[in-house]
Amino acid sequence: MADKTDERLRALQALEVGRRQATKDEEISTNDSHKIARGEIRPIADLTPEARAYFDAIADFLDAKGLLEVVDSLALTILAKNLTLWISISNQIEGVEDVIQTFENGSSNISGLQTAKDRIEASVLKLSSRLGLSPLDRAKLFGAATAAASANSKQSEGDDLDEFLG
Repeated sequence: MADKTDERLRALQALEVGRRQATKDEEISTNDSHKIARGEIRPIADLTPEARAYFDAIADFLDAKGLLEVVDSLALTILAKNLTLWISISNQIEGVEDVIQTFENGSSNISGLQTAKDRIEASVLKLSSRLGLSPLDRAKLFGAATAAASANSKQSEGDDLDEFLG
């Protein structure tokens, strides 16, 4: 069983893009509270210079808030790529004729360009929310962290509720 756990930990270590892959005789830390340096986060796919700028800006923002972890590299890479795609597609849409396609028989449909933009937009909004990139999302993240810290510091025996029920 320990071998399977070590194997899984090595697989997770290999996903930590920007860090060297663990060798068989290397120790892998399982400390969940391990915070990483901003320089350890790297995109997991090639990014255009514009997408890389988004990646770095978002990573810097999350790092400043204390919310950045190595596992965020996947979400940050997808978000940065999708942001640049969304901008590119949005710039191509100039009017109604770019949003609605009309066929020879008179029927109409949403264009492929608009469909792609909508799907990318949904992905961007979902990833942004998961990373806490809106004020409401940050409030939820920090509220949950505060509630967890508060719950950890409370005693469960001998408090006012025990006296009342006593």
